[in-house]
Amino acid sequence: MAGSRNIPSLEGIARFFEKNASRLKIKNNSPTRHLFVGTFAIYLTFLFWNAHHEWDDDMRLWRAFGDAGYSFLFMTLIIGPASKIWPRTNFLLTWRREFGIWFAVMAVTHGILIANGWAQWDVAKFFGYEFVPQLGRIVRLEPGFGLANTLGFVAFLWIVILAFTSSDRAMRWLGASSWKWIHTGSHIIFYLVAIHTSYFLFLHYTESFHRVVPPQSTFVIPFIVMSIAVIVLQISSHIKVVRSKNKRQVKR
Repeated sequence: MAGSRNIPSLEGIARFFEKNASRLKIKNNSPTRHLFVGTFAIYLTFLFWNAHHEWDDDMRLWRAFGDAGYSFLFMTLIIGPASKIWPRTNFLLTWRREFGIWFAVMAVTHGILIANGWAQWDVAKFFGYEFVPQLGRIVRLEPGFGLANTLGFVAFLWIVILAFTSSDRAMRWLGASSWKWIHTGSHIIFYLVAIHTSYFLFLHYTESFHRVVPPQSTFVIPFIVMSIAVIVLQISSHIKVVRSKNKRQVKR
């Protein structure tokens, strides 16, 4: 198609950034890098906050941090597979740590806002139990809610560990193999967070006898696209690595 010539390919985009990345002259792990990524994180959070204008202010805020956090998790996780599939994107590997740290900042902020603003540090309420005056006792109202928050809490703890070990000093102290083992947990975090988010996007805020259903989140489509993209890229990069190893073995 003639019109498709005007649409840049992924390889073309990567080539453009590869040529211009050196002009930024931003050293690895420098404050300037964090300032750049942090500014982008705040801007993205504002966009999501503005998109949820029909929600109440408290819910808008923690949802905005959650949506921005998932977006940063997506960007962190696709860098590795993308570099294997498209070698020209290798320069993005030097940015992975900053994106990962700011994902942690967004995710931890999201969790604290919920614990403080909604659950009010009530453990029972956080896991789906509430006091019902008619019964005079605490009962389980949201079974799926408790499971989703359990997954989110496990992810929260792992995210904190990854954030505190995301430095060269931590790598030297832990040793390369131990550090690598800990940080492979980022893939587990993805699935924990994806299931946690899926519950709140597709199950929790549906018709219910005891709750007014808020408007559908604008994050549904981006969430689906990003989740599928991560899985597809991970599988594709793994297949490419396996094929490359098999070819080398055949040549020997």
